[in-house]
Amino acid sequence: MRPLITALIILFLIPALHAQDFTIPKDTVLEADGQFFMPYYPGTIERSLTVDPGIARLRPSQVNLLKRKLSACSELFSKDSLLQNLSGMNVRIREEIYDLDGLNDQYKWIPSSVEIGLYTILAKDSQPFQEATPDAWVTIHFNNPEKLVGNPVIQNIYIEPVQTDSWHPFSEYDRISVPNRVTAYKKNTLPWFEPVSREDFILTLITFFQSSIEKAEKRSSNPARAGAQSVGRATEKERFMLEMEKIRRYDPALAETLIQTYEAAGKEAAASNPGSSPTNTVDNNIMLNTWREAVRKLRAEMNAMTPLELKSQAWWSDMEDSNVSGLTPAGFSGSRPLIRLNKNLMDKTKFGSSIQLIVAEWSMMPGLDFTDITGYNLVYDKLSQLAKNMKLWQKVADQVD
Repeated sequence: MRPLITALIILFLIPALHAQDFTIPKDTVLEADGQFFMPYYPGTIERSLTVDPGIARLRPSQVNLLKRKLSACSELFSKDSLLQNLSGMNVRIREEIYDLDGLNDQYKWIPSSVEIGLYTILAKDSQPFQEATPDAWVTIHFNNPEKLVGNPVIQNIYIEPVQTDSWHPFSEYDRISVPNRVTAYKKNTLPWFEPVSREDFILTLITFFQSSIEKAEKRSSNPARAGAQSVGRATEKERFMLEMEKIRRYDPALAETLIQTYEAAGKEAAASNPGSSPTNTVDNNIMLNTWREAVRKLRAEMNAMTPLELKSQAWWSDMEDSNVSGLTPAGFSGSRPLIRLNKNLMDKTKFGSSIQLIVAEWSMMPGLDFTDITGYNLVYDKLSQLAKNMKLWQKVADQVD
């Protein structure tokens, strides 16, 4: 009888001993990719709210209504099972209400967002530590359709995003100029985008250059003022190069063409006045001539088109160097159609607190799955799980009025 009792005691003790043996201390530090992590340290969820003081004063009642809506959206995530019992990461949910910042002239809607930031718990001097910015995140933008189109080619003209997937009720897009995944939802059936014609695009470029010409002409017409302003400031050439850096962001080929024109004009001026040193006036004149030459070429390009071509949708490439505009034939390799956001996307009869559309930006490429969740992959795996939680995203979509 005694051997049987002993055997039973051992059978009951083995699971307890097994569990105790495999309980990993929370302050365990592991190394991955040259960094030290604390993947077993208990994580926390924190929430915060930031409101632009200007919009709070301008539309206090609407801001208060919007605060409640943002709070309800935050709770969808903070109470979701995927963000419970966290280990190795902290979650910071940040609600923000922005200044209108020229997004709409009639102040009819208020842009806002909820960011779910995932912070890996690192080890610093054997203590838990996190970076100031999230390692993985998704930001849900409300009433801010510009987030869907990435960087403008010029003013409010964009490369048309490509729809790559659709998962109810959201659609997924590739913004071409911005690598991060973006998903979007709206209730109305209006198209997101309006095509930009070749004529419209060239006229927009001409307007941009003419504005630069007017600024330079004002400086030329008042040499005393120009001389006074030049003290302690960049020369006209430096100003020109700063303008080129702005253009280079959306059209490297155009910027390079204009720089070559500028430098050629500078060499010509130096050759005609040997021994003289460049002045702000000379640089300003060279810049003026460069802008004027760009306008001349753009007008010539437009005049060479048939009425049908002028009205057709513009296709554009930042690598096109055979013309000033960067326009290409439709469907040309490496080029994309140009669009504006549909001006009727937002219903201006609704209150400013009304949520009319959602654009969610992700710090990840679409379709990622993680078999290895060591190091920073831990938070990206969690973000990937959140992306697949269709019930959660349906509730987010339900926030749209």
